[in-house]
Amino acid sequence: MNQEVVWALKTLILPPGILVIMGLLGLVLVQRLLGKLLLWLTLAGLYLLSTPYLSGQLMDSLESIAALTDAQIRGSSAEAIVVLGAGRREAAPEYNDQDTVNALFLERLRYAAWLSHKSGLPLIPSGGTPLSDGPSEAAIARDILEREFGAKVLMIEDRSRTTREQALALKPLLNKRGIRKIMLVTHAWHMLRAMDVFVAAGIEVQPAPTGFAHGPTGRPAYYAWLPTANAFMNSYFALHEHLGRWWYRLLA
Repeated sequence: MNQEVVWALKTLILPPGILVIMGLLGLVLVQRLLGKLLLWLTLAGLYLLSTPYLSGQLMDSLESIAALTDAQIRGSSAEAIVVLGAGRREAAPEYNDQDTVNALFLERLRYAAWLSHKSGLPLIPSGGTPLSDGPSEAAIARDILEREFGAKVLMIEDRSRTTREQALALKPLLNKRGIRKIMLVTHAWHMLRAMDVFVAAGIEVQPAPTGFAHGPTGRPAYYAWLPTANAFMNSYFALHEHLGRWWYRLLA
């Protein structure tokens, strides 16, 4: 299926797209019971997905792999660190209208660079140019890792557009370098889907999750039911991962 079509369908299926569609249908059919039900479901969905409680529950089901300990990093048998792309910002004015990585990718790059300095392992950023032209995510990441973090980049994978494509594209590159095992850096909520495809591609992986979305906050109990923009975003990411894992199983 065309990549642009997949992105469009994903936008409509996931919130807020699905909630907007339900709300519009509810307004059109407001004189009927179905219309009223759709409006109530839209409001209920918007509220629940915006609560830290529900977003936390959704994330908890994904973030099942713990962060690496110092002992695990020191004792690792991995031969390189692969960091997965997460998107970019085009023509960023503060960087002289040059493309740069987005906040999610920067979070992964920072942890990958930290791991590299701690372990001595070289880095392999991965990511192409989904839905746009210009430099690949991996090429931008290499520049940031080397110039800003002072880390060693072994090579880049710059053709993939999805997590599944990253695993398939990296397999021959790793084989060519004789690399049998990698540390894999991505967000904790994305790690299960990434592990699914990397293991299926025959790559031995030591997961190195970062950017955990859930955990103890010390906030009062009622806060879990107060809607926030951050909770809604986390709900989106969690639902995106569940949908992605289901989709990859269909492709297998």
